[in-house]
Formats: sequence, structure tokens, C-alpha cells
Amino acid sequence: METETDCSSGDCPTVGVDAVSLDRFAAIDTGGPELLIYDRNGEDAWIQSDVYFGHETCI
Repeated sequence: METETDCSSGDCPTVGVDAVSLDRFAAIDTGGPELLIYDRNGEDAWIQSDVYFGHETCI
């Protein structure tokens, strides 16, 4: 599976004004202990995990 990014060098900034936008990703609460994160531009690109941190915790 290939990864598509806006950063051709593979060393994309994750914070600050040059950070890659995460707007294309969305999260769905499964109603249980898991969270499903998916790419709105690629319906086959998703991650499901029972270990995650809320957005507010990470910034």
C-alpha cells in the first residue's frame, strides 16, 4: 500500500504554520472502546484502535 502525502521528501512538519493539514481525516466513535479514523479522500484508508488520545490532549 502506498502512502500519499503533500510532502515529497517524507519529512513533513507536524506542527507550526508549515504543518500538513489533517482536515481530510475524520474520527468516528464506534460506541465501544475503539475509535475509527478514516481518510475522507480515500475510502479504503482507515485505522481502528482501542488506544488513542483526544485532540485536546495532543496539542
